[in-house]
Amino acid sequence: MDKIKLLSCLLDNEYHSVNGLSARLGVSRTIIWKEIKQLRGYGLDIEARHGKGYRLHDEIDLLDRNELLDDLGQYARGCSMDVLFDTESTNKCLTDLFGQPDLHKRIVLAEYQYGGKGRRGRTWISPFARGLYLSLGWRFDMAPASLNALSLASGVAVARALAELGISGLSLKWPNDLILADKKVGGILLEARGETAASCDVVIGIGINIRLDKETKSALDQPVTDLDGHYRNLPSRNRLAGRIIAEQFLMLERVASGRMGEYVAEWKNLDYLSGRQAELHMPGQIVRGHVRGVDDNGLLLLETCGNIEKYSSGEVRVTRLSHQVMR
Repeated sequence: MDKIKLLSCLLDNEYHSVNGLSARLGVSRTIIWKEIKQLRGYGLDIEARHGKGYRLHDEIDLLDRNELLDDLGQYARGCSMDVLFDTESTNKCLTDLFGQPDLHKRIVLAEYQYGGKGRRGRTWISPFARGLYLSLGWRFDMAPASLNALSLASGVAVARALAELGISGLSLKWPNDLILADKKVGGILLEARGETAASCDVVIGIGINIRLDKETKSALDQPVTDLDGHYRNLPSRNRLAGRIIAEQFLMLERVASGRMGEYVAEWKNLDYLSGRQAELHMPGQIVRGHVRGVDDNGLLLLETCGNIEKYSSGEVRVTRLSHQVMR
């Protein structure tokens, strides 16, 4: 049985008897019991009460493929979209297609990831329907080296989409963290493979925390937040996802036409790190200094002992947090 059909019956947060669910869905009572157990395994709070049946306590906002495609408008043309109940990783769904024509303009979203990926091999915690977990595939007819700043451009596109929906105050932490009120609210994982000297396949994975419970926040190894903790009357997850995807496609089209520079310039205005004292952690090395922004290719500028060096990778950790930063 499709788990979405059973879960959809419970979205009203009212009690539903096993007999009623069985008749409505055309399956046996035993199947209902088994599916309820599996739904609980995703972390959903489903109460069982004798004489009343099952009741979902969570307020769940499910993704809807048709609604998403409608929201994309012109950007839906030529794209393909999968909305999955669960998957190991939306990025993996697309990186498995590297080198294949089906990758271009392909979108994968999931309600739940059991192996979501972050940078540097970390796991991206993906509680069921509590965030956005989506990936986009794109093929560029240009050399991979010309796309060094693409993760920065993707972050700007996310910030633009959220601002359109009235969600402001987002800043960007090099190279791909989304920051709200000094805490991580989302991240971007970009994976690429050069097919030829003049072509490149790219997968952009985007994760955004929408409504996290206290247990999830406390289990993470860094300060995190969610959109729900800062904004009232948030748009639906479909609306959020639709706007983010549309802005990503607009960005990708502009970058393909040689307009990366406008995104790097806008990124500098959203830079969370510029002027802060920080440590850049790399394998076997830690570099300390003041962050001086990024260059036009998206490389980090770090001032140490009066010299400014450029870095293409590493993890930046702020060593002194102050809103009165040096520019």
